[in-house]
Amino acid sequence: MTSATFLLAINFSIGTAFAAAFLGLTWRSDIRLGRWCAAGFLSAAATVTVEAFSPVLPWVRLTSAASFGLLMLALTAITAGLLRHYRPGAGLRWLASLYALAVVFNAAVVFDLKRGSWGQALGYQTPFAAMLAVAAGIVLAASPRRAADLALAAILALSAAQFLVKAILAGLAGAGPGVRDYVLSTYAFYSQTAGGILSLCLGLALIGVVVREVMEEARLRLQRDGLSGVLTRAGFLERVGAALARPAAARGRVVVLCDLDRFKSINDRFGHAAGDEVIRAFGASLRAGFGETALCGRLGGEEFGVVLPEGGLAAALARVEAVRALVRVTRYALVPAEAAVTASFGVAAMIEGEPFDRALHRADLALYRAKAEGRDGWRVAPAADPGDAARPRSGRRDPHAALPHGDEVGPIP
Repeated sequence: MTSATFLLAINFSIGTAFAAAFLGLTWRSDIRLGRWCAAGFLSAAATVTVEAFSPVLPWVRLTSAASFGLLMLALTAITAGLLRHYRPGAGLRWLASLYALAVVFNAAVVFDLKRGSWGQALGYQTPFAAMLAVAAGIVLAASPRRAADLALAAILALSAAQFLVKAILAGLAGAGPGVRDYVLSTYAFYSQTAGGILSLCLGLALIGVVVREVMEEARLRLQRDGLSGVLTRAGFLERVGAALARPAAARGRVVVLCDLDRFKSINDRFGHAAGDEVIRAFGASLRAGFGETALCGRLGGEEFGVVLPEGGLAAALARVEAVRALVRVTRYALVPAEAAVTASFGVAAMIEGEPFDRALHRADLALYRAKAEGRDGWRVAPAADPGDAARPRSGRRDPHAALPHGDEVGPIP
């Protein structure tokens, strides 16, 4: 076994090991980047296999085309995965077109050029360099530019440069006259050594990005209430804190507290399975009615909180009515139709500088009033006094205290 053949075997092992690692990390995950990378490294391993057996394969042109096409496919798959990861929904036709153009050009033009000449070397290596440069550009342009992203972009750029350097070494190191002589050449030794090192670095960088995304996905799943589908209390408060740290929109934030009416009675009369069904359906109604921009969380039992980061009070009340409409038309397998399921809402428009807990307290008082005045409706808390905004709230709501006059009311049958 020559040293170049030995390095081919090592690179094959690197490719298959990384492919298995990417599949293992993302097998039960929604992170698609891992599967794209697994496909890319498997294709790279196939490239190494073709090159290792090239001295005994009878079809020289086909062998050369397969070697080039598989490596180009590996780089294209990784590039496509990065594009879809950082820009979900982005089109891939242009990448497929670049791949097809490179493969056809290599088979129809580059193969017939003298091996080791500048035209052949640049024609063969430049498409690889260009695809890696595209991948580096995607990471720099579309990623959040965290440390792992920047490290990945640097390795992709270095790999692109390496392919251009290989074009120079193809002549200087004495590449053989054909693909069958490749594994016997000094050029192959340098090529496979550099390729192995950079493949290892690229694989580790990509695994770093995938592991970070898988951990973030797991963290977000832990923040999701398994029954209602909205955020847990801890997840809701964390997301709200992050949202409030950003500059407020022109038409202000609104806090809504929601509570299912007479929920204990549903559990007592129809069983806890029926109560779970109602919670599950109400969570779906909140998500549908308030929309994707709203933060919805289950604060405990049958009480839910919602923060609308923009849109103002009028838009918030329209969404409250949309949720009420959804609740009214929902039908349940375990709750009879005559046992109407309804909800009450307390709404508070936040003012600049107002702490979230104080806005939540005002929404809580408005919710209590909606409950006390008949349920199945909403009440709007009076506007906060700017002078009181920064003061801590005095305590829990007084069930005997009324809200000040002048607040808006929603329909309560």
